[in-house]
Amino acid sequence: MKSKPAYIVIDTNVLISAGLLPHSKSAQVLAIAVERFVIAQNEATWHELETRIARQKFDRYFEKDGRLKHLIQIAQSIKRFESISQIQLSRDDTDNKFLELAIDSQSSIIISGDPDLKNIQVYEGIEILSPSIFFDRFQNAIT
Repeated sequence: MKSKPAYIVIDTNVLISAGLLPHSKSAQVLAIAVERFVIAQNEATWHELETRIARQKFDRYFEKDGRLKHLIQIAQSIKRFESISQIQLSRDDTDNKFLELAIDSQSSIIISGDPDLKNIQVYEGIEILSPSIFFDRFQNAIT
């Protein structure tokens, strides 16, 4: 019998950092997450990723098609979920979409470097971990 995949939510800042700096902790975290989980996305989180990664300030980090290649790599490791939940918990309203996605996808972990999300620590059984803590916990997962 095939087991149900484990979903994980990764904040936009971590996904972009992984593309900007391919040898960074964020890139290692993304590799572990892809190996061990299925990345949950919804329309709001994907839209944020697409629009933020397109910002001019990142031009110097990406080669000609680098942004597109990074988005394609992420897209190959995601499952999209319908936005159902509505949560007003984070001090920064723009962060609530990650909590909502975690609830909708039944994810047990959100990886984020955002202080507003990290300050929540745990919500409805969902742990909010910094990339470093996630890395320390799961680094032996890559085979």
